Amino acid sequence: LGLPEPDLDEAREACAAVLAANPMEHGRLRITYTGGLSPLSSDRGDTGPTLVVALGAAKRRPDSTAVITVPWVRNERGALAGLKTTSYAENVLALSRAHEHDATEALFANTVGALCEGTGSNVFVVLDGELHTPTLASGCLAGITRALTIEWTGAKETELPYDVLDRAEEVFLTSSLRDVQAVHRIHGEAGER
Repeated sequence: LGLPEPDLDEAREACAAVLAANPMEHGRLRITYTGGLSPLSSDRGDTGPTLVVALGAAKRRPDSTAVITVPWVRNERGALAGLKTTSYAENVLALSRAHEHDATEALFANTVGALCEGTGSNVFVVLDGELHTPTLASGCLAGITRALTIEWTGAKETELPYDVLDRAEEVFLTSSLRDVQAVHRIHGEAGER
C-alpha cells in the first residue's frame, strides 16, 4: 500500500498495553495501521501513519458451520488483491447474505470463476482423498492458519473452479478465530447441498 514500515516494537507495546488494560479469556485483537490523517479525498495526508490496537471479546466457534456462495467476485488482479485492508464493505454485504441463510460465512469466486476465499476465512476442499486450497494467485489472503494447515497437512495449492464445492468430499474453513472448521452445509444460487 506504499506505507512506511511499521515500528514493530511500538506495535508490540500497544498490544501488551491493550491486553493488560482489558484482560479476557478469549478475545480478538485487531491491529490497524493506516496512512494517518488525510484530506477528504483519495489523496494521502502527510502527517505520518497511525497505529490503532483494539480488543473485543470472542467466543469459540462450533466444530462445523453452514456457508453460502455469493454472486459477487473477488478481483484477483485488483490493486488490493491478497492484502488485508479496512475495505470491508464487500465482506459486510456477503456476510449479511450468509446470515439471511442461517450461515456464518460466504464464499467468493474470483473474476475467472475460480474458488477464492470467504469473507474472513480461507477454504480447503478434499478431492479424491487429497487436500486442496486455492492458490494465492486466486486473490485470497495468505492467512496464518491457511499457511499452517498447508505446512502440517501437505495440502496442495490448486486453481479450483468454483463448482468444486459441488463435488468436494469435504470442505472446511481456516482462520485465526475459526481455527479449522468443517462445513456441513453449503447454500448457493442453485440451492442447498
